[in-house]
Amino acid sequence: MGVFAQHAPHFADHGLATFPVDTRAKRPAVKGWQHANANKSRAWARSSRLANADGLGLVMGKPSGLVEVDVDAVGDAWLAVAVDRFGETPITIRTASGKSKLWYRHNGEGRAIRPLSNQPIDILGDGFTIAPPSRREDLGASYAFRTGGLGDIANLPTIPAAALSTGSLRAAESIGKGERNNSLFRWCMAEARHCDDVETLIDAAETWCSAFPNPLGLREVEGCARSAWKYEAAGRNFLGLKKPQITNGDRIMDGLIDQPEAYALYLLFQRWHPNRQSFAIAPTAMSKAGSPPWPRRRIECARDVLLERGYLAERRSPDKSRRQCGLYSLVSQSLRGEEVYSDCWQIRQVSEAAR
Repeated sequence: MGVFAQHAPHFADHGLATFPVDTRAKRPAVKGWQHANANKSRAWARSSRLANADGLGLVMGKPSGLVEVDVDAVGDAWLAVAVDRFGETPITIRTASGKSKLWYRHNGEGRAIRPLSNQPIDILGDGFTIAPPSRREDLGASYAFRTGGLGDIANLPTIPAAALSTGSLRAAESIGKGERNNSLFRWCMAEARHCDDVETLIDAAETWCSAFPNPLGLREVEGCARSAWKYEAAGRNFLGLKKPQITNGDRIMDGLIDQPEAYALYLLFQRWHPNRQSFAIAPTAMSKAGSPPWPRRRIECARDVLLERGYLAERRSPDKSRRQCGLYSLVSQSLRGEEVYSDCWQIRQVSEAAR
């Protein structure tokens, strides 16, 4: 039995109708998936042709009552950026390629691709998503719940309306009850970068929020400012930045931490070929030489993860008929934030087109 046959009934029990998906191509494996319901889902799971599917598709928006914040970049720092903007949620998901998703209760949101400038984030309130525990055999990894699960569906919050605004932080005069604490915290996080100490931040926060139509108490303002300062002092103030405050090494480790063999292979390539425009990867020869001391297939899998995640670019495909190994190059990780994301995305598109 495939992943779909095993888990579709469980999703149906929680009021979520799924349909089989080709996870590699990210395409539905059935027609009429937009009209999936519990009966259809269970019937597809019993089908000899569809039961072996390794992907669970889930319609976003009204049918499921869910909206997804899709963080289309690898690393916990980008997940932190999304949580800061859209709020805490009990359900967060790690994709097979190490990226992140957050689920919220649908509140009329549509489908918006890259609505926020310089941030690799999509809002999926329509269309479909791939749900855990869908599996990518080509990556040797599965989608998984980082936090929460299907039992938390009923407890999902909605996305604050202000979080979907593409503009900058709002003026204090326009902020009413129910928005004050969150708006003040966001303002303090942005302002903290320009303050020498927490007392300066508290003083600035008191001045800024004094313009609220219904001002907060001084103790509440101080508590909010001190909370923001803790993030700043710990180097974890990512709010509003185009890039997380992390080093290149941190970014690489975050991106490959769930694939230790790919991470080890990347470090070897960094040591062997730091300044070369291209180099050969011959898994059989590398295995025989003990560099690294793994079977050929493990080297190939680690290489493929690096290609999928944008750490390697394929310059020439392997050609078994000519006994010709592939040529590759390291993708620079010295870029930051959205630039790294865009560079890796473009490299992947070129590699996929070449294949």
